[in-house]
Amino acid sequence: MILEGPIWLANSDRYFILHRDGSLQLRQELIDETSILVDSCNYFYQKNDFLKLCQSHFPAMTMIEFGNIQKTLDHQLVAIKGGASDVRLF
Repeated sequence: MILEGPIWLANSDRYFILHRDGSLQLRQELIDETSILVDSCNYFYQKNDFLKLCQSHFPAMTMIEFGNIQKTLDHQLVAIKGGASDVRLF
């Protein structure tokens, strides 16, 4: 299965876009309801480093949201590696 374009994370669209190479791009909403992509990082961080990154860019993010993002990332990465059909592409 060849993936093209970014993969929007099911439970965290407002925070990140996961690319097929495993990298993340931070997503920021603008006042006019459009979005821009800012910065990018690799998902293969230690958990504490990833938490610090989230807290610095999204200070209002709760630990529950953070946990949901981690679960979603893990699921999406497994889906990419396994060629699952439920990966959302836009």
